[in-house]
Amino acid sequence: EQPKSGPRSGAGARPKMGCSISSWLLGAALLATADGLVASPRYAPQLRTPPAALAHVSAVHLAPAARPVALARPVAAARGAEVRMAVKESVTRSAVKAIGWRFTAGIVTAITSYFFTKSLAAAAAIVGWDLCSKSVTMFIGERLWNKSDWGKDTAAKGADDAKRSLVKALAWRAFAAVNTFIGATLLNKGKAGVAGKIAGSDSVVKTVLFFFYERAWAQVGWGREEVKEEAA
Repeated sequence: EQPKSGPRSGAGARPKMGCSISSWLLGAALLATADGLVASPRYAPQLRTPPAALAHVSAVHLAPAARPVALARPVAAARGAEVRMAVKESVTRSAVKAIGWRFTAGIVTAITSYFFTKSLAAAAAIVGWDLCSKSVTMFIGERLWNKSDWGKDTAAKGADDAKRSLVKALAWRAFAAVNTFIGATLLNKGKAGVAGKIAGSDSVVKTVLFFFYERAWAQVGWGREEVKEEAA
């Protein structure tokens, strides 16, 4: 019968401990050697990331950052679509047009008023009435028309077309005829018949005259300016 094997003691255990210490020292030496290779300039270029890989990594990381810029372009375009350029008349142009027409219309009113009343005083009174009541109202009318772009020829840098000039002439004459009738009636001691003749003749002559007055101003670029306004 063979004796049972048991733990060795004494000199038999020393070779095993020595082997463990040797293995540990060998592993530490290998690690130190590997660290030295990594840190060494001689071997560092071989361990760097290739340029192609860097380009791939940069593209991957920069792609999300570029997305907000791409999305911002439609937003900017949409905001730009809300603003448009429009041709408007300056306040000075409207004032000069109102004064110029009042002078022209005053001559016609003086002639028709004297023709039907046979009185220079009555004609002068009616002209004065028109001058005081219509100078400011025509200026206001010009500023109101300036807010509308209907009938403006874009090919002619925002000039009024013939339809716009005609509608303006008819609209202004409707107001001016009533105004002249009231003034002529009051200044001629209630003679509505004479006032009607003056207002009627003015309506015929001045409607045609105002249309051509507007067409002449449509050829004048002075006082027209481009402004930015929000699109509806």
